[in-house]
Amino acid sequence: MDSYSARANSIFCTFVTVLGTTAVLNHLSVNLPMDRFEVTPTAKIGMNKIHDLTLNTYLNQEQSLLSFNLSYDLSTEFHWNMNQLFLYIVASYNDTNSNKRNEVVIWDKIIRSRETAKLEQRGAMLEYPLRDQFRELRSRKVRLHLRYRTMPITGIMYEKEVAEVTFQTPGEYFRDPSAAQKEEDMKKQRKRNEKKGLEDWEYR
Repeated sequence: MDSYSARANSIFCTFVTVLGTTAVLNHLSVNLPMDRFEVTPTAKIGMNKIHDLTLNTYLNQEQSLLSFNLSYDLSTEFHWNMNQLFLYIVASYNDTNSNKRNEVVIWDKIIRSRETAKLEQRGAMLEYPLRDQFRELRSRKVRLHLRYRTMPITGIMYEKEVAEVTFQTPGEYFRDPSAAQKEEDMKKQRKRNEKKGLEDWEYR
């Protein structure tokens, strides 16, 4: 007669086997040739304005604040196996004296439902300043990439790029009079939402 430990082990192994099989079938099911699983994301990103290019004396780095126009529709990514999407904007520029390749995330957002997977916004401000630790940001050809990473309940995570735009940074330091006010507004908005207990991605 089996002991209690042997019975418990048998039950546990059966549970894990069934759970694993179900997870694999769930992942494979979204590859069925059905309209509900056809993914057709659309997005556009465009430059709105460069508000400043300055030297951050505290960090000893060059930094820039900018705004952009953004629209996207990622609703077709959502099905029964999709948990959430991680959407972000990467600023990239190449061939500086210090680095062959530079990439900086300047904005991000978590999308958790089909209803919040659509947006059209003009003049959106970046969330994190575009900074260069070696003071090589001036007169650079910068490209903004709009990318997102799928985060399914079970299965493989994929990274996809849906839009991009290129712009040139100024050759000299400058500061738009509105830049300081925009930066202050961003800080105040962050503090208000922290008091409400909201994370960054919940109000962007």
